Amino acid sequence: MNKHTTIAKKAGKGLAAYLTDWKNLLAHALLGCLLLLIAIIAPVPIWAKLLLIICLVTLNIIRMKWSKSRKMQNKVER
Repeated sequence: MNKHTTIAKKAGKGLAAYLTDWKNLLAHALLGCLLLLIAIIAPVPIWAKLLLIICLVTLNIIRMKWSKSRKMQNKVER
């Protein structure tokens, strides 16, 4: 396998893990409802919405990595 194929497989697995985590799905659903409500009440520039989504994705990735490291740490302690 070449370098690009390896990177693409890692990215695909990471994206699949991100999209199948119920906490991420819940957070994105709530964010979608919040953005819809905000758009109806007070229109917000698209860049602000995109920035909010990017922040949400970043925080969810950090939470997933933190959760995974805690699980690994608990296995080692047992």
